[in-house]
Amino acid sequence: MDSIIKRLSRYLAREGNFAQIAGNNGEVFTYALTLLAVNMTALGAIALLAWLLDTLKATIFICLAFYSLRIFTGGRHQSGPVKCWLLTVFILTTLGYLATTLAPRAAHYMNLITALGLVFALFAAITRAPVTIASKKFTTEKRRKLKMAAVAVIIFWATLVLIPASTIITADPVIVLAIITGLVTQSISILPPGSRDRGCNE
Repeated sequence: MDSIIKRLSRYLAREGNFAQIAGNNGEVFTYALTLLAVNMTALGAIALLAWLLDTLKATIFICLAFYSLRIFTGGRHQSGPVKCWLLTVFILTTLGYLATTLAPRAAHYMNLITALGLVFALFAAITRAPVTIASKKFTTEKRRKLKMAAVAVIIFWATLVLIPASTIITADPVIVLAIITGLVTQSISILPPGSRDRGCNE
């Protein structure tokens, strides 16, 4: 797989005439294609496992909330793509199973869980986002825009889970718990390194 990605990267760098930008060996394309392959195959594995466990609905909403927030808050990388792939598949599949199992039992406390989860997500986004790697520094203006976008994402999901209970989302505790789980999980991933495990993708 690694050799295929490297060959494709060199081809794209050469054909796209990006040699000066990407480097002669297409390092930029290698990184982008590796990241794409890791995420796409991880999502495929998560969907398959969730289908087998009959937790697809919860897992889909966890992934939607998680990744929509991660786009703007960023994150830190694992030491390698394989470790990142395994961790992503394990965590999101497990969370989907837990959300499906626990939602009916937590239905009476869903308003409290929702409020606490949204407050925590907003706190993390406002105080910590965006998180970047050492080699990638953003300007103050770009950081401000990313932070505002992250807050907007949380407000979007908050609107969906807080509108009247007659809607399809708020009427289903599994979906509500899944959305809050996705937001909280991503928020935890941007806390200082000493207080949580390192995340994988930016």
